[in-house]
Amino acid sequence: MQNEKKCNKYEAFFVFQDEEAFLNHLKECPDCQKEHEKYQKISQLIKEAAPVYLQREISKRKNTIKKIACCLILVLGFAVYQGVNLYNYNNYPFDLQDDTYVSSLGLPTDEYGFLEL
Repeated sequence: MQNEKKCNKYEAFFVFQDEEAFLNHLKECPDCQKEHEKYQKISQLIKEAAPVYLQREISKRKNTIKKIACCLILVLGFAVYQGVNLYNYNNYPFDLQDDTYVSSLGLPTDEYGFLEL
């Protein structure tokens, strides 16, 4: 067998040379042609997979936004509910802690103002 050296100039030509010199080297070097074809296939696969990946990321973001919106709706609903309860509590015609209301109904109460049975 003959000692054949494999060309390892692909990256150097791709990064440091202009496009014309790179393409001329590809025409002359079968090792770099194979490597270039390999990178072209990888590039094509990435281009095909990109929309699927982006759609997954968009779905994740939408789900996160939905979760945040649900939490905000729950918090807002609870706040409104508590506000209505507080408003109704403050607008009762009598004080719930006052034992005179129970006694004013003529019901027997103990020393704490609770209904005595």
